[in-house]
Amino acid sequence: MALLIPVLRENHASLVKALNRVAPYDWCIQGKIHVFPIDDPQSENVADDVSEFCQDNSIQHILLPKRLHCGELALQEAGYTVLMGPGISELLRGHGLRNQLRALQLDWRSEVVARLVHYSHGPVGEIEIETWLGQFERLGIQRAIGEHLLQLLDVVPLAELGGSLCTDSDFYGADLIIGFNNDKWGKSWAPVSNLIRKRCPSASLLPITQAIQAAEYPRVLRLVEDGLFSGTEIRAVFDSLRGARPPFRSQKVPMLPDPGILSRAPTALHFGVVCDFGEAVLRQYLSSNSLPNVQVILNGAARKIRVLRPAEPRQFQNDAPQAGYSDNGRLNQDQVLSRVVPFAFQDDKGWWDSGILLTAKTFCENVGEQLWRSYITKKPNFESKAWPDARIRRCALGMDGLGLTFAFPHSVPRATLPVFWARARVTVRGTSINWIPLFPNADI
Repeated sequence: MALLIPVLRENHASLVKALNRVAPYDWCIQGKIHVFPIDDPQSENVADDVSEFCQDNSIQHILLPKRLHCGELALQEAGYTVLMGPGISELLRGHGLRNQLRALQLDWRSEVVARLVHYSHGPVGEIEIETWLGQFERLGIQRAIGEHLLQLLDVVPLAELGGSLCTDSDFYGADLIIGFNNDKWGKSWAPVSNLIRKRCPSASLLPITQAIQAAEYPRVLRLVEDGLFSGTEIRAVFDSLRGARPPFRSQKVPMLPDPGILSRAPTALHFGVVCDFGEAVLRQYLSSNSLPNVQVILNGAARKIRVLRPAEPRQFQNDAPQAGYSDNGRLNQDQVLSRVVPFAFQDDKGWWDSGILLTAKTFCENVGEQLWRSYITKKPNFESKAWPDARIRRCALGMDGLGLTFAFPHSVPRATLPVFWARARVTVRGTSINWIPLFPNADI
């Protein structure tokens, strides 16, 4: 649904300012709400001008402020839905505009609730939103910062996830073998494997170790994960398959009887959501471990998330290695980490000025580090040697500092800001509260 709000030109800037307060932060980019300035409402061409704008922008609904006329009868006869709103003063001040947009499900809050309804491990509605936002105020932070973080939050629907993981599966039919990670500590394998089983009934669906062993020509091997974010999980899976995971770490999957098969079997890795950081780290891992037969497939149906600044290109053969690469041309993870710009705090994420962005980031780092420390120590397979202080601090904005604002219906990635999914006692400037995550049961 797209909405047009005609307004006298003298009120245009004020209406845009009001929309920035109650509509989604990217309302103008989305193209769901348009503001049409009118110079002379008495002009006989005003209805034609409004109609032409609506046709050019696929708009069917018009919200007309009280006492402003722009040929509304002619517009109704032309098939447009004209909604009579309150006066311009009420729209600009108080709750007038918010109430009008909420009735049309075009305010930011309605958009957020519509996304959160996909989460399946507990209710995330108006009550949970209010509880979560109230914590910002209790810790002395503007409520508007929490509200903006909510607007950046997204939950991928199951149907979309299934479509991205099962792309082209019908082409291979019974020759397709799909392997998945059934780590007992994970929450993704059961819903993801069930989703794939229903969408790919002719394919063989096996735990990843069995799938690799069964993948002999002409069988086609596809390994699937719901998301690739930091690359930590999938690399741990491959280390376990190869028998290369340190003995003090828990094994993600059973080791292959013949680890060499991993470097021989043509293998396609499919993900429903891909972060460019995780992709870069995974490609480096595959290269450095001589696994050219394993390909990362980025199909058009998969969601892509960018957190990396571009690396500087190497101009000459004798130049120093570009950022992100070692002397042998392979990616260096520490250098890739230096290029990370946390997703939620990038310049195009709608923060109204640099000072507010920095305040929001600092708050999330402070609370996030406390939440992360508590989270890892509660894990049943916690290993202190794997978590030096520097790594914990790096994860204050989510795994490897990626600062994502993303969730699946069945889980919340650890690369997402901990303020969304973790719980613990936290202290900010002398005030302590029990932080309650927005997503219930996400830290289990």
